Amino acid sequence: MTKRLPYATPFFERPLAVAWLVFVVAALVAGAVIWKLEQRSHSAERMRINALASDRANGIQATIEHALSATYSLAAMVRQGKGHVPDFEGVATEMLHWYPGVSILGLSPDGVIARVAPLTGNEKSLGFDALKDPAQGKEARVARDTGKLTLAGPVQLVQGGLGAVGRMPIFLDDADGKPVFWGLTYAVIRFPQALSSVRLSQLAESGLDYSLWRNNPDTGTKQIITASSNALSDPVEQSLTVPNGQWTLSVAPRNGWDDHAALAFKVALGLAFSLMLAYASMLFVDLKNQKAGQESLVLQRTKEIAASQSQLEATLEAIPDVMLEMSLDGTYHDYHAPRANTSFPPAEFFLGKRVTDVLPPDAAASVMAALEEANAQGHSEGREFPLHTSKGDFWFEISLTRKVDPTSTEPRFIVLSRNVTQRKDSEEEINKLAFYDPLTSLPNRRLMVDRLRQALAASSRSGRLGALQFIDLDNFKTLNDTQGHDMGDLLLQQVAQRLCDCVRQGDTVARLGGDEFVVMVEELSDIREDAATQAKMIGEKILAAIGKPYRLGGLDYEITPSIGITLYRNHDQSTEELLKQADLAMYQAKSAGRNTLRFFDPAMQAVITTRVGLESDIRQGILKSEFVLYFQPQINRNNQLIGAEVLLRWPHPQRGMVSPAEFIPVAEGSSLILPLGNWVMEAACTQLAQWSKDARFQPFTLAINVSARQFHQPDFVPYLVDLISYTGVNPRHLKLELTETLLVDDIEETTAKMIKLKQLGVGFALDDFGTGYSSLSYLKRMPLDQLKIDQSFCARPDDRPQRCSHCIGRHYPGP
Repeated sequence: MTKRLPYATPFFERPLAVAWLVFVVAALVAGAVIWKLEQRSHSAERMRINALASDRANGIQATIEHALSATYSLAAMVRQGKGHVPDFEGVATEMLHWYPGVSILGLSPDGVIARVAPLTGNEKSLGFDALKDPAQGKEARVARDTGKLTLAGPVQLVQGGLGAVGRMPIFLDDADGKPVFWGLTYAVIRFPQALSSVRLSQLAESGLDYSLWRNNPDTGTKQIITASSNALSDPVEQSLTVPNGQWTLSVAPRNGWDDHAALAFKVALGLAFSLMLAYASMLFVDLKNQKAGQESLVLQRTKEIAASQSQLEATLEAIPDVMLEMSLDGTYHDYHAPRANTSFPPAEFFLGKRVTDVLPPDAAASVMAALEEANAQGHSEGREFPLHTSKGDFWFEISLTRKVDPTSTEPRFIVLSRNVTQRKDSEEEINKLAFYDPLTSLPNRRLMVDRLRQALAASSRSGRLGALQFIDLDNFKTLNDTQGHDMGDLLLQQVAQRLCDCVRQGDTVARLGGDEFVVMVEELSDIREDAATQAKMIGEKILAAIGKPYRLGGLDYEITPSIGITLYRNHDQSTEELLKQADLAMYQAKSAGRNTLRFFDPAMQAVITTRVGLESDIRQGILKSEFVLYFQPQINRNNQLIGAEVLLRWPHPQRGMVSPAEFIPVAEGSSLILPLGNWVMEAACTQLAQWSKDARFQPFTLAINVSARQFHQPDFVPYLVDLISYTGVNPRHLKLELTETLLVDDIEETTAKMIKLKQLGVGFALDDFGTGYSSLSYLKRMPLDQLKIDQSFCARPDDRPQRCSHCIGRHYPGP
């Protein structure tokens, strides 16, 4: 007889099993959604902080590179003087203003510190042997052995405090022409003072911790340069390349990347929803299995369903999204919004109305498109639209699912509307950081170059020309130095607003950095002359607008711009070429006296190239001793030799004899006039001292031309006093010839220096008198011995300038 097997209940008729299955599936789905949302939030936050870290890292690297460039200037001074730099402290102290990241400059012959600027407070460093120091010796020896700039740091400085030291090795040729190690020039960078311009403190103020550090190449340990906190959780990092090493900037949120309270709330909500679905499914299966005639059981299950509905309503109340039921024609049939959601109007505002009745046209069109998509595919998600309400401006994202209801004659849709304003604001902030200047809110260089590419393409299609205007504020550094960077930032903001007011809505105003702006004007005339006229009118409008007075925190201030303009059409030039052309034209405007505009001319590029080449030749000429002194005799009315005037000549090995009218302006336009002028002064005084030993030349007077830039050096008077003492020259036989340009700079300072030297017996002559600068009232105040009348001021029209063909001799080949 066969044994009967027990009846096995089907899986889907077991309430508890179904409930567990639904709970697991719902929990997995909820977990996946929560994980996705957390990943998106975490990624957006890392992108934002990475952009901030990149910006600060670029600023730190630029600051360090600019500070270390001071060692090149010091090295050039040492090579120029062949190891002798008599006025080092004065020049180096002046250089400190040009390199705000540097606190100390110095010279270390054979690696031992011998001269330092400023000396006050740094006396302890004198005699310090960098090559033998246990902490800094390795980098110093690397600089000496490789011949390259090195950076030691962070280290404890001899003067006290933490900093870095950049060292540049110097090699001088010996008698056989072989390079021999002379020593080191160095620049000291103090931390954290040198990084003040990067404004790392703004990161801490915005809730971020940062740490600038490096790995010690010897021990591998981590060395902190500056930090707001030493304990950063999973930071974003940006690397900076410095000489013989690499630094790292780490940035992380102070409170960590994850919002644990929000995550816990989402997890709790997901579990509650999963439990509700599981419980509802268990009830559904249990009710299905019960007989219809069991009224008591029906009543009990009804109570359970009511409790479940109450829980569902509580769960829906906890969901921050607004839920609506709509038909395909856009009519609202049901509405549910949590009490905490104040961005939506009450239910009566929607029910019975169509979407076109309550929403603006663009938002209504988005909702209707989503309804059509959900009707065709069963669902729609991810559509966003802005909405202006009486409570503010919001962004919403809608998700739709077609409702399954066999009894309904028309399709119905469940719509979830989520407020994504905060996420849109974060995306907008990230975009703003990447493409806009944080101070003026103008497009930055990256966005401007992208728009310029688009403008070139549009110009190619339309045939119309466009104009690129490069604008630089004249003497802007003076405002920053005298009133502070806050006043400078306020001025830049007002200038940006005025520039925007001067152009059309479709044109672009961008800030490249500092006080440099670019205006890109599109769709000008297709005729080049007309387009140039239109660009000039806009440029003159900008000149007038920027030139008006500014009100800066109670201070009335005026500033002028210099504008360079270049025209473009098609893709004849690249974006970088156009920017260089406009930049060159701007410098031409500055050379023309500032507060003006100039158009780019191809000839301008040739002039700049020629000037750069001549400046390089002058520098080489100083190093190779190519310059010579001629002495033009001075004769009185009795035909007696009473003195001579020093003439500087340059017999260039390739160019031939170069006119002083050609090379002197180039030297004055750069720092080369200082070493060149000092050499002329030293060589002339040495020659005068030799002549004074001959009885025939004892009453002999030697006139030396002094440039305005050399005379205005703070240490000119002590330098000349030391030179007179060193050479043993009689100061009463020395006459300095000054130009009238000194009168338009600082008459008080000029007169004071002249009086000090006059007390020693030094004479003064004013050269080229009558060229337009002199004032008789100024001349009466200055202790002048002689006026040299300019020939154009007193010569007859038929007169011709006469050149003296006699020279006492050629002496002293170049420095």
